[in-house]
Amino acid sequence: MKTGMCSVAGALVVAAVSVAAPTASAFPTPGSAGGGDSREVVIIDGQLELSDLDSCWASGFPRDIRFENRSKRNFLVYASKDCSGEPTATVAAGGSATHYGWSAVAAK
Repeated sequence: MKTGMCSVAGALVVAAVSVAAPTASAFPTPGSAGGGDSREVVIIDGQLELSDLDSCWASGFPRDIRFENRSKRNFLVYASKDCSGEPTATVAAGGSATHYGWSAVAAK
């Protein structure tokens, strides 16, 4: 009789978890609503993710660079190795583009 009660109790626990699990997974996670996460990042060449947009990012040499700007700020591309001088191109907030450059930083 004791074994039968344990089996019934175990079955009830499994049933409760299986009902609650789909309900919990239906709630949106932070950043999941609206297509894409809410983090301010820029993706470089589809591989490198920049999250510190106030720091100057530099390539090892000037070249064509693919930028995916997933932030709310414009991303400025420079011909210099240290984000100095006038920007040569701008990647609009939320936009993607390929530009020839050496370094880049988010606009203030």
